[in-house]
Amino acid sequence: MKIVVVGWGSTGDVYPVLALSERLLERGHQVRVCAPGLYKDKILEIGTEFREIGVPFDLTEFHAAMDAIIPKRDPTAMLRLIVEEGIVRRGGQWYQDCLTAMKGFDMVICHSVDIPAQEAAIRNGIPWFTVTYCPGFIKSLDFAPYPFPNWGRAFNAIVWKLVQLRLAPSIDALFNQFIASIGGKSRRSVALDGMYSPHLNLIAASPTLCPPADFPLNHKFTGVWHLTSPSYVPPSELTNFLEAGPPPVIITFGSMGGSDGRDTTEILIDAVKKANQRAILQAGWGRLGREETLPDIFCTEYVPHQWLFPKGCCVVHHGGAGTTASVCRAKVPSVVVAHHADQPYWGKRLLDLGVAPKHLYRRNLTSKRLAKRIQQVLATPAMTTQAQAIGEQMLGEDGLATAVELIELFS
Repeated sequence: MKIVVVGWGSTGDVYPVLALSERLLERGHQVRVCAPGLYKDKILEIGTEFREIGVPFDLTEFHAAMDAIIPKRDPTAMLRLIVEEGIVRRGGQWYQDCLTAMKGFDMVICHSVDIPAQEAAIRNGIPWFTVTYCPGFIKSLDFAPYPFPNWGRAFNAIVWKLVQLRLAPSIDALFNQFIASIGGKSRRSVALDGMYSPHLNLIAASPTLCPPADFPLNHKFTGVWHLTSPSYVPPSELTNFLEAGPPPVIITFGSMGGSDGRDTTEILIDAVKKANQRAILQAGWGRLGREETLPDIFCTEYVPHQWLFPKGCCVVHHGGAGTTASVCRAKVPSVVVAHHADQPYWGKRLLDLGVAPKHLYRRNLTSKRLAKRIQQVLATPAMTTQAQAIGEQMLGEDGLATAVELIELFS
């Protein structure tokens, strides 16, 4: 088949679909990946065609958006900002570039919130599948949307209806305003049911980490999609640090940012000192870390998660779907500092699974609160034991094989 894969979002959104693209290529399909130039080198590395979406990535703008999103307590207001900044503001250009790149292809695979790419597929008359990383956003009477408790199907139905009514005048209206601007047909309940492909929505998450639910038939669990890294050779400074003492706390906030990288760094370093631990701190998009050498703290750029995480005693992270899965596969416990979107959901899942304390919100992060949670993890061996058991279960999953099988069955 001739398949277009569209990469929308941060690294945690894009790298899994690159892993899928690589697997589809290995199966003999022609694959074209459409994404911003930020990901060009990685896309060419896996060997697929690349078509650039002419929406430049500006780190300063990204930090400004994060500064506006993180303090918000109302999930709807937070979601509206994400939709405005991440989708609608430059959606016209995104749509036009996708429209051109998809011509002559058989199938499109894109993120469930990537409405511009979906509309381009619809305009071209091409079947489109969606990808989502968080089953907690998919309507099911088997649970209520986060953070509501699960008090039975009748209660859950009422809560989902209330959420739908809340989203309709805000998020749905914003999406439909964009769809109308490019000549598309408005959708009902875009932010809940209407963003997913009616044919196939691939849930790229581990069933081991998620409670079972009776989803509509177009939603299919596959397992996690991991993009393998080339053989990684760590710098000698990093290996020397690891060998010089007990397993450190690994700290990574991935693509999460904000203009207060220096202040955040000081909070993280102070927390590690209060917990009396060694740590490895990854810079990420937030540019965390210090240039000068620090005793017992190693600051570094990106290190592949599958290499680094198993070498830690626990991982402090933002609770992104991909990072959460990587930590669990590494068989170590977590401390989650949720910034926005689905991250509180994953923080709650890890708590329920017994591999993490109650998550912190980024807006409430202090060195004292973080140190307390690190100490709680290290004083609770059962968390490590449970993390090892969950990691063993996840290693038996091949999410990419399942996803490819579902895609090929459709053809």
